[in-house]
Amino acid sequence: MSGISIERIGEAVDHLVTAPMSNWTILKGIPLLKLYATARKKAGGLPLTLAASKLLHDNVGAGDTVLILSGFIMRGYGRPETDGPIGAAVVAKALAVGLGAIPVGVSEESVVPCMEACFSTAGLIPAPFDELQSGRNRCGFSGFPVDASKAQQAATDLLDRLKPKALVAVERPGAGSDGEYHGGGGFEISSFTAKTDVLFAEARRRGIPTIGVGDLGNELGLGVVADDVKADVPLGDVIAAAQPADVAVIANISNWGAYGIAACLAAMVGNEAAFHDGAEEVRLIEACVRAGAIDPVGGQLRLYVDGTDARTNAALVDLLRSLVVLSQRESGNIAGYQTSWKKV
Repeated sequence: MSGISIERIGEAVDHLVTAPMSNWTILKGIPLLKLYATARKKAGGLPLTLAASKLLHDNVGAGDTVLILSGFIMRGYGRPETDGPIGAAVVAKALAVGLGAIPVGVSEESVVPCMEACFSTAGLIPAPFDELQSGRNRCGFSGFPVDASKAQQAATDLLDRLKPKALVAVERPGAGSDGEYHGGGGFEISSFTAKTDVLFAEARRRGIPTIGVGDLGNELGLGVVADDVKADVPLGDVIAAAQPADVAVIANISNWGAYGIAACLAAMVGNEAAFHDGAEEVRLIEACVRAGAIDPVGGQLRLYVDGTDARTNAALVDLLRSLVVLSQRESGNIAGYQTSWKKV
């Protein structure tokens, strides 16, 4: 891109997606910006959404597969929350439309239908693995075992078959230092959570780039901020995820972190069609809820994400989209505007 620095776009995106507007930052007082600062330092100093999008841009090309892990099942309901599958779908769209890549959603078998509903609403076309290369904007899905004894073989088989160029985890449970998975309230959720830490760890062992997106510290990939989580987040000594990612994106709502990655990627490749808008955001939330996902704060099948209504989420998306458009359509105008100063 020209005319406007992608670093400045990344800074603006990060400011938006870390705005303290929701459950953990306001109701619980989570020191989000402290976690953000630590994650940014460990990611090399770039704005986190830009660091993540750059990692994808530099490692993923047309026809390449990217695994997108998501789905956080709510204890007592057996249903996923709305935070996660929607953000996964938005990243999937950015990868498919922006890079020509093939996203494959990974979750518990019971959550795959919700993931598929979100990916389809984002415009992607589900296909079996042997047809993923048969047309544009394909996507695939895979369940992953809850049984720990089956996880390593499943990880090996999936990575061997799909040969992904990157893994992205969006609001995906991450096991703590005790090897167990925990909800934000400190309770254990291992008995019904797929052991995707094993998949992440095997990918890292093979040198495959990894990204984790979270908003509390118990999400897969946020091991890079585990010490801060243990020190400053309520019950952090119990819930802190241990598995790190190459880039950990910290956001007010995990979906928002995923949106930030997609927005930066769309700006980077110069294709605003790779990012959605507020109207599509509402459709995504509707589709996610129709597929059975719950707003975890309200404990209801309602058009909310982490206690934040669809209208607010849509407004955030439109603000992000304005940055994508600014980076492209207005680039020449801004360059001319700045040049005009010199003529005075």
